[in-house]
Amino acid sequence: MKEQPTNKMIFRNRIVDKGQLKKLISWSFTHYGTARTAQMADRLKDLGFRYATQAAVSISVDDLQVPDSKRNLLDAAEQEIRETEARYSRGEITEVERFQKVIDTWNATNETLKDQVVANFRKKNPLNSVYMMAFSGARGNISQVRQLVGMRGLMANPQGEIIDMPIKTNFREGLTVTEYIISSYGARKGLVDTALRTADSGYLTRRLVDVSQDVIIRELDCGTRRGIPLRNMGDSDRVLIKLQDRLLGRVLAEDVIHPITGDVIALRNQDISDELAAEIVGAGVEEVIVRSPLTCEATRSVCQHCYGWSLAHAQLVDMGEAVGIIAAQSIGEPGTQLTMRTFHTGGVFTGEIAEQKRASFAGTLGHGKGLRTRSFRTRHGEEALIAETNGEIILIGRDHTETIPITQGTIIMVTDGERVETHRILAEVPLAGGTRKSTEKASKDVAADLAGEVKFADITAEEKKDRQGNTTRSVQRGGLIWVLSGEVYNLLPGSEPTVKNGDDVKAGDVLAETRLITEHGGIVRLPQETEGKGGREVEIITASVLLDQAKVRVESSQGRDHYIIETKTNQIFSLKTPPGQKVHNGDVVAELIDERYRTQTGGTIKYSGVEVGKKKGKQGYEVTRGGTLLWIPEEAHEVNKDNTLLLVHDGQYVEAGTEVVKDIFSHSSGIVETTQKNDIVREVVIKPGKLYLVDNPEEVLARDKTLVTPGEEVIPTIIAEDLGFIEYVETPEGPAMLLRPVKEYPVPDQSPVPSQESANESGRSIRLQAVQRLPYKDGERVKSIDGLELLRTQLILEIDEHTPQLAADIELVPDETELGILRLQLVILESLVIRRDIAADSTQGSTITRLLVGDGDQILPRADVARTEIRCKEPGRIRGILTGAETVRRILVVRESDQVILSTVGNPSNMEVGQLIISGTELAPGLLATESGEVVERTTDYLKLRIGRPYRVSPGAVLHIEDGSLVQRGDNLVLLVFERAKTGDIIQGLPRIEELLEARKPKDSGVLAQRPGKAQVVYGDDESVEIKVIEADGVITDYPISPGQNVIVGDGQIVGTAEPLTDGSSNPHEVLEIYFKVEQESQGLYEA
Repeated sequence: MKEQPTNKMIFRNRIVDKGQLKKLISWSFTHYGTARTAQMADRLKDLGFRYATQAAVSISVDDLQVPDSKRNLLDAAEQEIRETEARYSRGEITEVERFQKVIDTWNATNETLKDQVVANFRKKNPLNSVYMMAFSGARGNISQVRQLVGMRGLMANPQGEIIDMPIKTNFREGLTVTEYIISSYGARKGLVDTALRTADSGYLTRRLVDVSQDVIIRELDCGTRRGIPLRNMGDSDRVLIKLQDRLLGRVLAEDVIHPITGDVIALRNQDISDELAAEIVGAGVEEVIVRSPLTCEATRSVCQHCYGWSLAHAQLVDMGEAVGIIAAQSIGEPGTQLTMRTFHTGGVFTGEIAEQKRASFAGTLGHGKGLRTRSFRTRHGEEALIAETNGEIILIGRDHTETIPITQGTIIMVTDGERVETHRILAEVPLAGGTRKSTEKASKDVAADLAGEVKFADITAEEKKDRQGNTTRSVQRGGLIWVLSGEVYNLLPGSEPTVKNGDDVKAGDVLAETRLITEHGGIVRLPQETEGKGGREVEIITASVLLDQAKVRVESSQGRDHYIIETKTNQIFSLKTPPGQKVHNGDVVAELIDERYRTQTGGTIKYSGVEVGKKKGKQGYEVTRGGTLLWIPEEAHEVNKDNTLLLVHDGQYVEAGTEVVKDIFSHSSGIVETTQKNDIVREVVIKPGKLYLVDNPEEVLARDKTLVTPGEEVIPTIIAEDLGFIEYVETPEGPAMLLRPVKEYPVPDQSPVPSQESANESGRSIRLQAVQRLPYKDGERVKSIDGLELLRTQLILEIDEHTPQLAADIELVPDETELGILRLQLVILESLVIRRDIAADSTQGSTITRLLVGDGDQILPRADVARTEIRCKEPGRIRGILTGAETVRRILVVRESDQVILSTVGNPSNMEVGQLIISGTELAPGLLATESGEVVERTTDYLKLRIGRPYRVSPGAVLHIEDGSLVQRGDNLVLLVFERAKTGDIIQGLPRIEELLEARKPKDSGVLAQRPGKAQVVYGDDESVEIKVIEADGVITDYPISPGQNVIVGDGQIVGTAEPLTDGSSNPHEVLEIYFKVEQESQGLYEA
């Protein structure tokens, strides 16, 4: 390492804070190399600790000194907010403007307090350990100290919206419970973020290494003449990275010439050290062209000169250095430290106005010549002017004047010729366009603070239909929505008002009534009142049927009740639907318990003379004509076992009780028939009957599968004794005939129905019908070992054809004459629920429901059963019943308490009746309105006001109500649509890196100039903006600006190719496309 003994000792005397330490280390590093620097840093550390120990620097709660001015600052802020609330209640500003003002007020307070905290430490105790810690760079920064001794400020909720209640305390004073809960949102978010981002960050590093691992320094110099220009980097007025810092370690692509003397300061291909960078900047050079890996022409690599210094040892990079991997690691490494979304736990919002120009002395303000302004409503709802051109404002005081330059777009808060006090804000310079936070469309609901009647003042509404055909009404021109006080009664569905507009009502008068009407009429039945059941029910029996001769008895088995019906003719029915259930037309009520049609085994069924309905119902085929059922039994065993377990073979005759397959025994004697598949026995069928071996099979085959009657000769010498069925079988002994027995079951044409008596109203009949159903069709073979039921007799409910949709209830009623006997009754009920009056619901007024019928009354169809009345609670006058086609939903009563009387004795007022007045308005000389409202009556002695509340509405808001609607307190009146700066979550860190590296299309990109030219900005009357660009050849291009985009170029400004005209990020794809088109005109396709 080369020593520089010529350097004489430098003595500096200053406080070493963060910045100084940086400079010291960097100086040492460039002059003495790494080893010596590390040694020095080590000794500095020892020095620090030694003196900290000697001075006994410690930190305790007492070191957290809260500035005394905090209380006054908070009071001032609260006073300002009270004034804003008053302006809001007078309808001068919208809800959104109020919110914005509250937030900005708290922010300003927070900033001021932060400055006070620092000033307080500096003045009172510059050796305070908290102050030293933060400013020496040991730990913590000013925003964290602010939370310790200032105030925590505003927080955001999980959706990123700011809560307009700030945390006024700091950690020294301690948070209130509410504040603690508000602040815990941010803490939770921080924890979740940490957990998620480690994985993300690792993955990002991996992708970066994947693409860049091949970039290596392979050449000394590629010889390119290309390069990139470097200049100060920053916003319009703030320098973020100085040119001097950007030059360090680069290699020049062109000679640098001194702008004044013309001397060559540095040559092409020279690397720039710290001293040279200082010299270049000192000479006043603003732009330097340097070589860059982006313009390097080495094949598949980067050359040494284009890369420049390796920052690890302050000289040109070595050959073969894997610079790609270093780059990838440098981007990936801090990934875990970056928060994905900034969510400062110490208050989120910083509403930036770049700078405020205040009056340095009292005087009169004049606008300079040539300053064009137009009126503008600030985001706090204050009237101001916005400068359309650059110019100046002049403040003229007693003994001196001051000229304040104004740039285009500045908001001027003071009109021409107005007197101003010291420290009054004269103008606000908004942040330069490029750094404006992106805005988003947001909406806020405005709810009514009092019940009453809506009145629009200067509002023009426009209806829009969307694709779904929903109509939304939005405000074209802003104005006021008034809610004029009154008591609003909600009417029940279907109620009719009994009063007219203008009627005077007393407490207890009926305002509206609802009638409860029966549709079918019948006998009234009032169920017993049970405690705890909802509304009272009234049942009207429109039709009923009673089985008057049958007894019902209950049998319990396995904890379930089973109902048995015994008729006079000793038929026994089982009830299929338990009492209390509803049954519909065609449903089965009961089924006959009948052993006569039960078989012993499976078999084949054949109909003889029996006719059935075409369709098979859920329960089987309905018998339309009686006859006989023939049943040929057979026994079928489902086996599914290996055929080695089969103990008999096909065609063998077995006796009852033989084991046919292992563990399976036959129940009857007969011929065996097996079904086998893939060496597995599927089923074994045993067909009972008598077996006759035959010599001539032809004789049997001719009569195979036919019936024989008793006494008939089947084949010569064999006569059938009973009804039988012939079947030809092959047995091991030879061909044979099996005569199978056939059973007959007679089926009557109709089943007897139990006796019933019915009460039917208005021609509606209901009765029980007996139906016989067959579950199996003619010729069907039913496989079973156990028996089956061949015929079911069911009782079915029939309701006449006029109203088959009605349902009937099944009830068990005690007999009127015989004790202890229950009878089955089916009734069709019309059940009406009578509203129970709930005292608590105040919006309904007092509702009273009266029942107009008694138990057992016979009533006609369409008769009233009950009536619900809504009664007035306080005396007043009726208003707000809309006359028209639509039904009335609400009624308004204007009471005495909704009006206020202002005495004007000897001081007559000239206000008109119907005029809307905002509180604070002068009604007569010296008489100010104490309330806002509408003038309803004027005499020489007094004015009568109906109290109201104005709400300011901005253009574009969506109306939820109409002029003249009645609203309850808390109903939504309007949805304000506004732009707001996206706050809280600034996408940065990993998601932002990914966005850049993948050249993603931004969500809301700005409008870019297609060709260079001069911009013209035209403002319409309704706040609309048009941009035109006049190009060099005189062509004028129009750029449509959609709502929500803000223009960032000025009138008359020269714009370059692809320069943004509105805010929003530029779309990289679009930029390339524009450049390509422009270049293509001047050069060929290939060069472009």
